[in-house]
Amino acid sequence: MRILLINPKCRLPTTFPIGLGYIASVLRGDGFDVSVLDINGFGYSEDEVERVVRDSDFDIAGIGGLSSTYKYVKWLAALIKEYKPNSRIIAGNMVSTAHPELLLSNSHVDIAVIDEGELTVKDLAHTIKCNGSLRNVRGIFYKDNGNIVRTSSRERIANLDELPFPAWDLFPVEVYLNGSIISSTSFGLRQMNISSVRGCPYECTFCSHPFGRNVYSRSAKSIVEEIKQLKLRFNVNFINFSDDLFLINEKKVMEFCDLMLAQEINIKWSASGRVNLVNESLLMKMRKAGCVELSYGFESGAQTALDRMKKRVLVKQAKEAIEMTRKAGIKLSGSFIFGMPGETKETIKETLDFIKRTRLPIYRFFYATPYPGTELYSIAKTMGRLRHDEDRYLESLGEMRTTFLVNLTDFSDNELVEMKKIAEMTARRNLGIMFCISEFVENWQRRYVMVKQHLREEGFISTVGMLSSKMLARSK
Repeated sequence: MRILLINPKCRLPTTFPIGLGYIASVLRGDGFDVSVLDINGFGYSEDEVERVVRDSDFDIAGIGGLSSTYKYVKWLAALIKEYKPNSRIIAGNMVSTAHPELLLSNSHVDIAVIDEGELTVKDLAHTIKCNGSLRNVRGIFYKDNGNIVRTSSRERIANLDELPFPAWDLFPVEVYLNGSIISSTSFGLRQMNISSVRGCPYECTFCSHPFGRNVYSRSAKSIVEEIKQLKLRFNVNFINFSDDLFLINEKKVMEFCDLMLAQEINIKWSASGRVNLVNESLLMKMRKAGCVELSYGFESGAQTALDRMKKRVLVKQAKEAIEMTRKAGIKLSGSFIFGMPGETKETIKETLDFIKRTRLPIYRFFYATPYPGTELYSIAKTMGRLRHDEDRYLESLGEMRTTFLVNLTDFSDNELVEMKKIAEMTARRNLGIMFCISEFVENWQRRYVMVKQHLREEGFISTVGMLSSKMLARSK
């Protein structure tokens, strides 16, 4: 059975699509004929995508994407059905997990996979191959004679070490290795992102919790082995841990650092942290093991705002985390959310005062955006702030840094947008000359990639003829 996995157009190709990589590896290991269409990685235009779909031969199309790909996935599913009416279309990741019934009702997608996809997609592939009943496949929603059926939930993968490493060879890996725009720390390096943990016990109102509340972590041995493979195969010299909760288990992080040092891996890496999960000894060990940057989700400098977000941290903890991270010699960055329910001029002032006091090099704020599957989405609906029906709203989702969709405050839309601009201008005063230079380089690099993608989409640059043979190379 031939399976085509598709990474839809989403953002700039700076992060390898780990989810699809794992699924490709699992399916290939079970004997399926797997190929990949990485639209986002190559920056294919719609015409190029149409040509590839038309000329490809597959029985199942598997599409994985964030909620912000909803509109594109709808277009893509319609295109697939036009040229391959007998194929089954499966959607996974947050585009299906957060709103499965909505996706199935408003698109040509046949099956929506919920939460983790590796075991479910493998089960689906075997069931479809044998013409079995989808009702026996756990963890999905599917269409059945005009009705949408939900099956029983699938258990979580408790031992993540059992998963094979992602099928990097089926993707345009050089694009991701050389396309890093993560930060000035990783600029110019051959970087790759790794996932080490799934699940989150916290209840932040703006987060969708795609892997549930229970936390499962890979062993230090498994993570280090993957890093060694990446160094050997692709000459990778920088690792970005893409998990929000890399630091959730201090013991496992310490084991990882000890193993990195014992085996003299000698590679730089970055991760995301939580201000209530760090301490001085942990940070010192991380720096010694190669950590050069930590990114914290500060979200706000006002305690009242943090409490409303259910962040379960204190402003005091954020301040202490900043001091400890700097003392350890690790560069820090962070994010703030602008316009959450209850946001006032006072909470904005408290946030800006916090940034000033801690000398944080912050120059961007994210708009508070209600994503399906989050408590914030339910709050927005209760407040009557979603102006369109859910299908139209999901089609409008975009980049949280620049896309203003929903006003959850008592300010007017114009007031909120203007205050965000002023807040960003005020926060920029903390930027040193080197940070300003790196920001300029980052913005230039982003514009270059965006212009290149736009030229492809408009047909000025054709890549299918040159790259489709590599992209659609069948795994043996």
